[in-house]
Amino acid sequence: MGMSRADPVPLGDVVVAGPIELQVRDVVSGPEAVASVLAAAPTNKEPLPGTTYVVVNVAARNVGAAPLWLDNDAFAVTGGSGLISRFLGAKAPDPPLNVTLEPGNQTEGWIAFGVPIAEEPLLLLFDSLHLGGSWADRVLALQDGARIGDVAQRIAEPNSLGAAFESALGIGETAVTAEWSVSLRDVVSGAAAFDLVDYRTGALGVGDATGEDGSVWVALRFAIQNVQAGGALTWFPANAFGLVDDAGNPLLDIATLTPPVPDAAGGYYPGAAREGWVMFDVPLEYATAKVRFLPFAHTAPTLDPRYFFFG
Repeated sequence: MGMSRADPVPLGDVVVAGPIELQVRDVVSGPEAVASVLAAAPTNKEPLPGTTYVVVNVAARNVGAAPLWLDNDAFAVTGGSGLISRFLGAKAPDPPLNVTLEPGNQTEGWIAFGVPIAEEPLLLLFDSLHLGGSWADRVLALQDGARIGDVAQRIAEPNSLGAAFESALGIGETAVTAEWSVSLRDVVSGAAAFDLVDYRTGALGVGDATGEDGSVWVALRFAIQNVQAGGALTWFPANAFGLVDDAGNPLLDIATLTPPVPDAAGGYYPGAAREGWVMFDVPLEYATAKVRFLPFAHTAPTLDPRYFFFG
């Protein structure tokens, strides 16, 4: 129990997750959750368009032999979309779950997430960044009877489109690998790209985006889908895309910038799909205008690069 989305820990039940004992005590969503998050800190902001907040009260007891740090970042939320929501960057309602838990000690506190308004059923994922591997990972229901079955068959079969640098795909064309379906949907550059970003990249200034320093921002919006069968989570890394030279080799000295929201990177369960951005700081003299898609280029057992043209 609690080892997969298909068999989560029932709402309110206690589960041992490695060195920690966990129990969901309360779940609040919708307008009440939004109000509680906004009241928690003046720096907390309204949820992004199309999303809402979910706050979860979690009880925890350290049943291990060593202290354990426990906070919001040890958890994530997923639902029927198969996408992962975590790292909200907002303070949870008081008392927040934010503690170093000594062996034998217990605590209780709130964690907060931003999720799509229509997302359901909701499941809580415990996958602490302080515990190596996945041995302690657990899935807990946030609604009565919540569960998500495995995907019975592949969403799409692999193709060979865009596999060669010379046959790079354009906007609207779809490459399918063993894991992913990928399609370039939009290209935005310069001041228009600056207008899409938040304070993090925006702090560099519009001049940085428009070429005052010899380079221009180029944001690419891709449609991404995990096309695998089953129920295993697959991570889409932030460096899955990279610019290439006129021989198809990666350009390692091109800066990858924090992209507009939503970011293409993140966790995708089988069937999960979204459109997300990647963004580069491209030298003005760069004319190849091609990007390579190749997740985990240095560790993948087999390599299946795909190329896209955005000029």
